Amino acid sequence: MHSTEAHVKARTLGRDDPYVDFSREEAAYERERARLVREYLGQIALIHGDDVVGVFSTIDEAIWESYQRFGNDQTMLKEIRDP
Repeated sequence: MHSTEAHVKARTLGRDDPYVDFSREEAAYERERARLVREYLGQIALIHGDDVVGVFSTIDEAIWESYQRFGNDQTMLKEIRDP
């Protein structure tokens, strides 16, 4: 049996690094929030730019998909909650 491991190096922001702007991703989530809460409460949304591109049962699945589809591009993962 073979297993596949992904080794993803996380970016560490330093004191002089620019602010990471997630406003597009936050807006995309808010546009879809009612549907996401209704259909996927408690799961993890993967957001890239202006689009919610997937919903996953675990954070590991969401991270893996994010890396596979977008490499090191900025994405946001957000637990779907009912405020």
